[in-house]
Amino acid sequence: MVLIVWLFLLMVITASYTASLTSILTVEQLSSPITGIDSLIASNWPIGYQVGSFAYSYLTDNLYVSKSRLVSLGSPEEYAVALRNGPSGGGVAAIVDELPYVELFLSKETEFGIIGQPFTRSSWGFAFQRDSPLALDMSTAILKLAESGELQKIHERWFCKMGCPGERKSNPKPDQLHLISFWGLYLSCAVISVVALVLFLLRMISQYVGFKQRQKDIVAPSSEQSKSHCSRVVVNFFNFIDEKEEAIKKMFTQCDNPHNPPN
Repeated sequence: MVLIVWLFLLMVITASYTASLTSILTVEQLSSPITGIDSLIASNWPIGYQVGSFAYSYLTDNLYVSKSRLVSLGSPEEYAVALRNGPSGGGVAAIVDELPYVELFLSKETEFGIIGQPFTRSSWGFAFQRDSPLALDMSTAILKLAESGELQKIHERWFCKMGCPGERKSNPKPDQLHLISFWGLYLSCAVISVVALVLFLLRMISQYVGFKQRQKDIVAPSSEQSKSHCSRVVVNFFNFIDEKEEAIKKMFTQCDNPHNPPN
């Protein structure tokens, strides 16, 4: 009966732990209903933009988004709060901003990501005076960095500390379960096994002490018994366990064959 209870408890713990682990892995795979700028415009959800950015005029003048849907945000902290709250909590469904600002934000807030492709092709650059010799030198240096791959390394160093958002979205790696994922289950099984072993040993020691006490009451201790060492006590204890096991087997045999008289 005790074994059945322990097995049932272990089954419940295993099922609960597996369900929790599955839910954690599933939540990470949930995708947003927004797949790009088109689906964002088609929805009625609020859209965030950076104060002073071109995004406001671009959304209203070029994409004809209602001004009432636009929410101005002034810092990365406001970005994070608005995205976590979501449309139902007074936040925004998405933020439209220039790519360098977005990547800088995502390098610190890795729980968010980029959806869809960039919808503007304008890039950043350095401004020099007309006919300045620095313009040619800077352009040549940037081309050399791009050809050698150093420009991409600089980009990954400062903007992709936790992995580039574009790479996380375009090349998703499936979550795999490793042995370390079940450390909680292993720990629970180990604790239960150790507790059961300790209780068993304590019970057997208690029975052994009672058995030896009854022997002392029946048989007077001899000089040889009084000089027994710890090793002798340990041997007697294991012999007691063996005898108890044989007695239990004999009892079960008699229960299976009740018509056979005991010897």
